[in-house]
Amino acid sequence: MKLATTFAGLTLAVAAAYSTPAVSQDIHANSAQPAARCQGALPNFEVGLRKRPLAVQNVGTTAMFVTCGFDFDAYEAIDNTALLVDTYFTNTGTEPATVTCTAVAGFEGGVTENVNLAIEIPAGAGGEDGNLYVFDTDFESGSMATGLVAFSCRLPAGVGINDTYVYWATE
Repeated sequence: MKLATTFAGLTLAVAAAYSTPAVSQDIHANSAQPAARCQGALPNFEVGLRKRPLAVQNVGTTAMFVTCGFDFDAYEAIDNTALLVDTYFTNTGTEPATVTCTAVAGFEGGVTENVNLAIEIPAGAGGEDGNLYVFDTDFESGSMATGLVAFSCRLPAGVGINDTYVYWATE
């Protein structure tokens, strides 16, 4: 269901952005579990993070920061850019929790752009209630054209980052 909703939203966004393309475009997606893409931002955060098959979960009592890098075929993508980076979070706590992330496009020593994101996840919720995403058009330049995109997220106690997706178009 999550993937179908995401594809529907992506289809509408792409259709709006590229309403009459000169050439046929294909949308591609790369999905991964966060154990493949995410790690603690500092060694001391690793102690409170449990990397399990379906999530990187904050099992500590304080907020932890994770960094996630997203792989996609940038050289095959139109303008080397991703269209959408999509992540899902789960709150296993007994209180609502706010996840804050910074989406970063670019590379160290080069031009970078940041977009701040936040979502409040109800207690015991996830799935659509924990969906956080950024479109290429959310960046000031209107793209993630370096081919490099990452998230830095603050996970409150009891919150885990679940499945992650990156979408791009080819001609």
